[in-house]
Amino acid sequence: MTTHRTATPPRPRSDDGGAHAVGASTARCPLASHVFEMAMEPVDVHVAQARRTTATVLKHWSLPETPAEDARLVVSELVSNAIIHGSGDVRLRLRHDEHELRIRVTDDSTAPARRRRASAAGLGGRGLHLVACLSLRWGVADGGRTTYAVIPTLPEAPPCRRETQSSTEPTC
Repeated sequence: MTTHRTATPPRPRSDDGGAHAVGASTARCPLASHVFEMAMEPVDVHVAQARRTTATVLKHWSLPETPAEDARLVVSELVSNAIIHGSGDVRLRLRHDEHELRIRVTDDSTAPARRRRASAAGLGGRGLHLVACLSLRWGVADGGRTTYAVIPTLPEAPPCRRETQSSTEPTC
């Protein structure tokens, strides 16, 4: 595992099972931001690994506990959706600046993520509802390949949350 960062992310274990961070600095992002990227094979165990890695990265970035908890759940849901409903390797990107955390999960499927109505007895259909509840905004970009969520990180951030179905969210 190598890292893509403006801050030092966690050190990888040698038994990563196909998940790895992607390395290279990016000049397009402001100097005040932190960026972390991780790529993984579409295997269920990588959901927990992505959640743990996110927790470690956000702790290193000194993100407050409430947005960090929200981010861990959002990462878990978006990575799960990409593994279950997407195709090809799954890529996770976290970017934190002074005001917000942007979470992007990308796979090779062009079928955009959509909220579904969950039945009372059903096990699925709640993930994107949770993402919508926990994020300031969320949506789909890159022709359906990327699902993103934006989580406010300031203590006085407004509680309003809205859904965005498509976007041209910045690449960094």
